Amino acid sequence: MNLFKLLKAKSIHLALLFISLHLTVCWACSDEDNQVAETPQLAVSTSSLNFEEEAESKELSVICNTEWTCSVQEGSDWCRIEQQEDRVTVSVDENEDKNVRRAMLCFAAASLTDTVQVAQLGWGKAILLSSENVSVQATGETVEVEVTTNVEFTCEIDEDCDWVSIPSTKSSDHPVTTTTFHLSVAPNTEDADRQATVQFKDQDEQSELEAATLVITQQGIGEYEAVDLDEIKDDLPITITSATASSAQPGEGIERSFDGDKTTLYHSNYDNTTEGYFPITLEYHFDAGSDMDYLVYYPRSDGGTNGNFKEVDIEVLHNANSRQTEEWEYVMTYDFNGSTSARRVDFPQSLIGVSAIRLTVKSGVGSTPGFVSCAEMEFYKKNPENFDYTQLFTDPSCSELKPGITEQDILACDHSFFKNIAYYMYHDRYEREFRIASYKAYPHPDTQAATNKTSPYSLLDNPTGISIAKGETMVVMVGELQGYSLSVRIQNLDAPGADGFGGTEYPLAEGINKFVAEEKGLAYLMYHTSDYELAPPVTVHFATGTVNGYYDSQNPDHDNRQSELLANATDEYFDVVGKYAHLTFPTARFRNHTGDLKALIDTYDDIAYHEQLLMGLEKYGKMFRNRMYLHVIYTSYMYATSYHTAYNDETLSQLCDEEQVRTTDSCWGPAHEIGHCNQTRPGLKWLGTTEVTNNIMSEYIQTTVFGLPSRLQVEELNDQESPNYYSRAWNDIIAGGIAHASESNVFCKLVPFWQLELYFGKVLGRTPLEQADKGGFYPDVYEYVRTHADLGTAGEQQLEFVYIASLAAQADLTDFFEKWGFLTPVDTEIDDYGTGQFTVTQSQVDEIKSRVAALGYPAPAVALEYITDNNYETFQTQASVVSGTASRNGDQLSLDDWKNAVAFEVREADADGTLICVTDAQRTEGSVTFSVKGGWKDTYKVYAVGYDNSRTEVDFE
Repeated sequence: MNLFKLLKAKSIHLALLFISLHLTVCWACSDEDNQVAETPQLAVSTSSLNFEEEAESKELSVICNTEWTCSVQEGSDWCRIEQQEDRVTVSVDENEDKNVRRAMLCFAAASLTDTVQVAQLGWGKAILLSSENVSVQATGETVEVEVTTNVEFTCEIDEDCDWVSIPSTKSSDHPVTTTTFHLSVAPNTEDADRQATVQFKDQDEQSELEAATLVITQQGIGEYEAVDLDEIKDDLPITITSATASSAQPGEGIERSFDGDKTTLYHSNYDNTTEGYFPITLEYHFDAGSDMDYLVYYPRSDGGTNGNFKEVDIEVLHNANSRQTEEWEYVMTYDFNGSTSARRVDFPQSLIGVSAIRLTVKSGVGSTPGFVSCAEMEFYKKNPENFDYTQLFTDPSCSELKPGITEQDILACDHSFFKNIAYYMYHDRYEREFRIASYKAYPHPDTQAATNKTSPYSLLDNPTGISIAKGETMVVMVGELQGYSLSVRIQNLDAPGADGFGGTEYPLAEGINKFVAEEKGLAYLMYHTSDYELAPPVTVHFATGTVNGYYDSQNPDHDNRQSELLANATDEYFDVVGKYAHLTFPTARFRNHTGDLKALIDTYDDIAYHEQLLMGLEKYGKMFRNRMYLHVIYTSYMYATSYHTAYNDETLSQLCDEEQVRTTDSCWGPAHEIGHCNQTRPGLKWLGTTEVTNNIMSEYIQTTVFGLPSRLQVEELNDQESPNYYSRAWNDIIAGGIAHASESNVFCKLVPFWQLELYFGKVLGRTPLEQADKGGFYPDVYEYVRTHADLGTAGEQQLEFVYIASLAAQADLTDFFEKWGFLTPVDTEIDDYGTGQFTVTQSQVDEIKSRVAALGYPAPAVALEYITDNNYETFQTQASVVSGTASRNGDQLSLDDWKNAVAFEVREADADGTLICVTDAQRTEGSVTFSVKGGWKDTYKVYAVGYDNSRTEVDFE
């Protein structure tokens, strides 16, 4: 279909939209800089215009959204034009010459140009055609051609062509005529294109007149492509003339909810403490007598959720009643559930004669009692001219042909768009995979985030495998919804120097949906509901867009096809989906760095699953029903926040290599970021621990799950006094006698948290991989935090962790936490992505000690503060210290052949003297060499500490 027809089909909608935008945004733009430049469009109704010999005038229609001009080619004085707003009248003088004469009309608008060829018969014999070349779809169609001639003629086709039918030629009483011919082109079921030539000849066999030739090229059935999208009529927007709100924040008034800009928003008053704040009423007014069928609500798109609608009553002011007087009438109640997705709300029946709609918002998202906000509100009337799916298909998704449908039934359909789909389906050539799919419902991730006290997991659990171009007209057909809400999100990760997460959402209704994509990207189905286990799967059919595909390790249809699916990808980005994780990374990264997509997503599944396992989510039946989402960014390094974790493109050569993730320290990054999402707050994420407690997960994945060396143990610090993080933590906090909160190094702060897993998990076996019920020490700790009330201050939260850990361990851990500074009074300001005061008082310490003592558990009879990744087996075997040799060179001490010591202490005078410094006794490199903090003194003594807290004095040579 040519551009003129396409634009003509849109012109009424565009005009209505322009009027709506003009009425609603004129006061918001104070200068020209705020005006959005419209892409110029120019289309002329035909490319050729033929005239008979006599003087004559004809009109051309022009569709253009900016100033345009039309001129006649120089030297064609016989052809004149009269330009009007949307048309050109072309007039020609009588042609007194023998031969056909020709001229060209030139159209220009901004940077666009177009031409129309003009021809006029002379008194000599001639045959003119309105077209010399036409292209026909595989489904076949009727080709229309105008023949302007002053001779009697015949119409002939190639002898071997049996797929074009031509009408018989009738003589005319008038020697000069313009005749419209309709040539019927049959369907083409072959892959190859085919071509036929139709000749229009003078009937006089002695004539020297050259035949006029029409070449018909018909496409082969080949690959499916959507055609004639303009046949699907847009629903009709109802212009909002004014609106009022019972509450509004200054500068964020109700007019911002219908200004045509989804980046602005209406917001109720920020002060929601006043009595009677709810309900809040929003009234939208229209020209009297408006009819409408549904509304579309767009929540805020800035990443916030405050004000997203929950329960809303909808009323209509109209005169469709027996008294024919305007009255408010209840329509329905709709629960938006605080969703971040755009929602289309279909009224139970068409509303007639509407002058206003009132939305009584009874609740919204936000701190008690909540707020009300709206990025955009739109109202529509369904277009009555649209296709009735029951002509050809079984259901509103148009995904299956009706039983008994024949090819002739399909070809008889007047809607080319749907005829084309049906034709390809009939011949089993329709691209069904990814275009047509059944989608399951998921809970909104906010729900489980609230229960589990974590960040919400992914919103994008339903990838479609469809790639969409900016400005592309999308046609999406949806099966029976049974009252559930659905939308499609288009996300463009191609954001140089930025983060493309998010995207634009388009609400979907049952049946045919048509919209123009504001941005390119991959499409995701948003199907979230609280009763997701009962909600039926929904069939969705993407008739437009490009199939990109995705790989799902849990889909049997994708078994052993990972290489094929990746090779067939057409988009710059590709989705790889597992049971617990979902990756969206550049296609080229997968192709260049991934050996096996299944092995890669299995690795990320292991990370996501085992973190949930350590949190006790499997034991306590609280596993996340949404996946963990990981995607590429082109800014920052890595980060985690609500609904996603992000990774710089420069890291993906490692993160897309399944071997590197599983066998090197590359696993730390994703384990760390996913660990952020899993931080159970605030009981395991208080002020000062944002970059600490997530690394319980990083250490667990690195060591327990993947069997790699511990970062705390082996990362070289180039420090003779504290060669690794264990030693530095002992020297900073235990020997230094500071409060845990005062330590600045996040890895040093991590040590006591990880030691608890080393002892109660690895030594005593109280860890998910050792217990049949997938429980253990940390699973019980996390569950306690999830199921008990949150405390108000960071100091209280830290002290409560002492109690929780003791309860879960069934051990009095007071001594352990005293050494690690959890029970040291402190009052300091901490900067942890924002500053806050951290306070622990002596009275609070005394109280928590009493609570722990009241549990009645014994203290562990081990040197728990000295357990490490290298020595935990000594705690398991309970092996005694075996003395070795020692030497001193100034401040540097060297100890060789010592066995089963868990640490070496330097103390003042004796074993009970002041602790000067500590070093790790079981190093990866074997022998132990370290420098004494502050320098050696002759009053110092060195002790080898056993697992059982015994101390053996070290004698120096």
